[in-house]
Amino acid sequence: RWAVSIPCTVTWEDREVRTGTVQDISFDGALIRAGGAPSEGNEVAVRFVFRDQGFHLMGRVTSEVVHSREKGEDQIFGVKFKTSAEKFWLQLTPVIQTLLEEASESEEDSDGERSEV
Repeated sequence: RWAVSIPCTVTWEDREVRTGTVQDISFDGALIRAGGAPSEGNEVAVRFVFRDQGFHLMGRVTSEVVHSREKGEDQIFGVKFKTSAEKFWLQLTPVIQTLLEEASESEEDSDGERSEV
């Protein structure tokens, strides 16, 4: 899993659409924060743009991590992608490669700073 902050929209069965943020992502799922959450087991469509490439991923809500009680608070829920692993590998490989490259560059910058001290 990679921690990210990618704006997204989530649509579920009753055509409810919420804007939110993908907070972490892996090849088989994502953790999403949005202004409302579908019930566990609902099928959802998650759409987001990353590095000028659009993604439309279908999945099933696996858990509602946080259920807010105050009006206006976001909810966090997990989505397990529900298509062939091969399709998601093809779709998400550019995203994951970029995240790995950014993490590697960040580590190199950290190491460089430490060696100068």
